[in-house]
Amino acid sequence: MKHVAIIGAGLGGLSAAISLASKGFKVTVVERNDHIGGKLMPLITEGHRFDFGPNTITMPEVFQSVIRESGADPDDYFQFEKLARHTANHFPDGRTLTFTHGREAMRTEIDRFTNGQLAKNDITGYQEEAAELFRIAKQQFFINIDSYFNCSLLRDMVKVHPFKTIHSLHKSYFKDPQLIQALDRYATYIGSSPFQAPATFALIAHLELNDGVYFTRGGNTAIAEGFARRAQEMGVVFRLGEEVTQIEVTDGLATEIELNHVDYLPVDFVVMNGDLLTQYPRLVSETIRPDFKNPTPSQMEPSISAYVRCIGLTRRIEGLAHHNVFFSSDYEAEFRALFEEHRYAEEPTIYISNSSVTAPEMGEAGDNLFILVNAPATNEGNVIDFDTYDHLINQRLKQFGIDIESDVVFEQRITPTDIEQKFSAYHGSLYGLSSNGTRNAFMRPSNRSKNVHNLFFAGGSTHPGGGSPMVTLSGKLASERIVSSAAQSL
Repeated sequence: MKHVAIIGAGLGGLSAAISLASKGFKVTVVERNDHIGGKLMPLITEGHRFDFGPNTITMPEVFQSVIRESGADPDDYFQFEKLARHTANHFPDGRTLTFTHGREAMRTEIDRFTNGQLAKNDITGYQEEAAELFRIAKQQFFINIDSYFNCSLLRDMVKVHPFKTIHSLHKSYFKDPQLIQALDRYATYIGSSPFQAPATFALIAHLELNDGVYFTRGGNTAIAEGFARRAQEMGVVFRLGEEVTQIEVTDGLATEIELNHVDYLPVDFVVMNGDLLTQYPRLVSETIRPDFKNPTPSQMEPSISAYVRCIGLTRRIEGLAHHNVFFSSDYEAEFRALFEEHRYAEEPTIYISNSSVTAPEMGEAGDNLFILVNAPATNEGNVIDFDTYDHLINQRLKQFGIDIESDVVFEQRITPTDIEQKFSAYHGSLYGLSSNGTRNAFMRPSNRSKNVHNLFFAGGSTHPGGGSPMVTLSGKLASERIVSSAAQSL
């Protein structure tokens, strides 16, 4: 029986573990932290529960398919609830645009927001374009790609606007600057700027506005917990709290992994489910991987990071939706600060997840506010006083009518440096590389090493990209490559 070692128990590693175990492989998952799920981890206090990591879930069928293809019923492991009116977008002048699922419902809401000034054909055309972008991406990019130079792929590349930005696509459909700003925010789902990321990623609008946004009952961390339970049922061994300190390579093949500098585990294949940009250089000598040089921010631009405050309140705040966005008045200046000036924005857009609206048990003592602002990747020049920044955030929320300071019973910060250290994230980035520009967006590192032939990659820093569904897909793609490689060696 071939043995696969999976380094990291994020969604990509868990997905690969289940897929490989279902194909008859012996699988061991080694995770440095004491929890499974990677960034999708719970924070539990007396009276409040928070999901750190993805708060917005789309494409539930991707997670369900991992369980289903292993021969089990996904409903036995986690269940999804579709949110009807999922995201309230608030603007400084007092206007609010509420995103919901379903084309007709969104047309009605956008018509209300724009006072009937927007032609129905514009809304319909945008919704159809977003759906077409998703269809092409699913067919051409959510699969293993061995070459970007095939006729079918090149033909469809032209259709997904690789040289037009998300912002320019939205401007071609809409005139209302706040509607454009709300849609432009989808660039942050891939850690990028709407003024630089390709218009292809408007496909996210299809997922949220046509298909819908979901919440996992019991908290989104239930996805990782369900994956781990299914993996263990299939014989996958988890070694939590242990660190892989080196991958031993002989004649272009990984032969064993070193644990904690003292133990060795023989392997036939390895899946690296850590941040490729930090873990490949850490675990494999540069002399062994000539096709992957040690990255630098000037060569490989990191995605944005995040500054997070998990705040438990003693009460419920009237009017908060499950997902809430409080926009800055100058979005372009905000992203210029993050990517060009490498500093925190003076007027940040603030996101709040308040899952206790949907699931009161997530905040039995009061609302559980997951407050996030976009942050620059870590570097020596962006040191900030977080006490001062917290005050700025609180004051901005007060301008929107949200006053929380006197009701806080619990608060925990997670900074970009915390993310960098706990998850070995490339300069604290949430998604590895940014998707600013055509090359970063479409030519992400492959799921297979060019130099270590039985080493494969899964996670947001590799193909097909960031976001929990894509990360889960990357684990399945790595699994497919291992199955194919094992068959060829027989």
